[in-house]
Amino acid sequence: MPLAGYYHNELEKVDKASKRLREVMDGLSPAFFIGMLNLEGCVTYANQTALDAVGIERKDVLGRKFDETPWWAHSETQREQLRSAIYKALQGQSSRFDMVFRDINQKLRVIDFSLHPVFDVKNNVSYLVPSGHDVTERRRAERSLSMITECQALLLQVDEEQRLLQNICQLIMDRGGYPHVWIGYAQQDERKTILPVAYVGIEAADFKDYLSWSADDIRGQGLTGPCIRQSKTILCQDFLQVESLAVQQMATSRGIRGGIALALKNPLGNAFGVLSIVSHEVFDIEQEEVLLLEKLADSISYGIRNLRARKENEQSLAVIYQIADVVSLATGDHFFQKLTLAMTKTLGAEVGFISRVQLGKPSLTRSVALVVDGNLLDNIDIPIIGTPCERLSPTAKEWIVSCNVIGQYPLAEGLRMFGAESYIGRRIENLQCEYMGQIVLLFRRPLLDTALISAVFKVFAARVAAEFERIGQEDDHVYKI
Repeated sequence: MPLAGYYHNELEKVDKASKRLREVMDGLSPAFFIGMLNLEGCVTYANQTALDAVGIERKDVLGRKFDETPWWAHSETQREQLRSAIYKALQGQSSRFDMVFRDINQKLRVIDFSLHPVFDVKNNVSYLVPSGHDVTERRRAERSLSMITECQALLLQVDEEQRLLQNICQLIMDRGGYPHVWIGYAQQDERKTILPVAYVGIEAADFKDYLSWSADDIRGQGLTGPCIRQSKTILCQDFLQVESLAVQQMATSRGIRGGIALALKNPLGNAFGVLSIVSHEVFDIEQEEVLLLEKLADSISYGIRNLRARKENEQSLAVIYQIADVVSLATGDHFFQKLTLAMTKTLGAEVGFISRVQLGKPSLTRSVALVVDGNLLDNIDIPIIGTPCERLSPTAKEWIVSCNVIGQYPLAEGLRMFGAESYIGRRIENLQCEYMGQIVLLFRRPLLDTALISAVFKVFAARVAAEFERIGQEDDHVYKI
């Protein structure tokens, strides 16, 4: 009777050791894959972790060419990369690179893959050992952090908005591995259009039908519309699984299977645009990657706002200098007239006036300069009650109505007479914050951006107040309201 641990021959000893080694490899961590290939590149062993990952049995791969096994069925590029690595291994060279396979749940997983030759006593290649470690989450974090870092560098280097956005889209595709990326801005038109301003992996023809962020438009029911309306990230991994048949059909017609839309926000947290990443396949993404993409969107938002603020400051200074040059030598009524003419022309207003309060008539102001369609008109009394000017106060030194000003102030006959669509006014006051008058511009179009006008008003309201005081009229034309 043989003793425990006794082997009848060396072959039995080798077989038992080999069996034990395979048992150990089968029991490795679910994140570790290992196998063996013969000199023809065929599979002679694959550990249980690797088999379970794609839902197959060992008999399904034994004897098959490694590059033709189910792990790599989704990518001819990867199969070619494997064939090259196997050829090098047969020459005695090891290889290491990232590989991607689709697991049993149809999720893409990234492995740190290596292929090593094993040599016999004569230093000839005896067999090959492929192995891999699941680094899906690590690679996702690395690529997202890389995108954020490089995006921040772009924000410092590029000073033109369109070029910046196009470069960002390209960076997201190159570093993140996403197939289709685009950025759009929410328009304030009747259809609430989303205007594509930069895109990669997408043709211009793909935007032939307008996109919308309206809740009442089917085009606003996918990813980007809700993202802008709600100012939050909208994710859909598979449009074929959503309840709305119309949304399914719309996505199918555009060749989109899944994607994510991330809000580009202003300082108040409202979305002015959207960063959209879409795929023709199921969009497999983990929550950690979503959080990193949101940080990226925040960086882009900040960069756009900062770039615009810098441009607005430059533009404001240019306009202020231009107007100041026109009125620099003027005084009195001549100053008020030249200033009003310069402001309406430079800022594109159809109507502009400077007015001052009237002694004993708190409900009226009297224009000291009135310009309509580029022409100076005779001065008139301007009512305060029932007009936007009534909203000007010590706590609201500026008042803006960006559209439909006539509808909002139906009692203001002057607005109707001039055909105004929008209004911006600034309170004129002395150093004691006493009310002296107003500067007002009227436009026959909606005002989409008022930052430049506000900057000009702040500068020249003080200049007008100084001129009122200079000509000695402040004592007779001041109301402490």
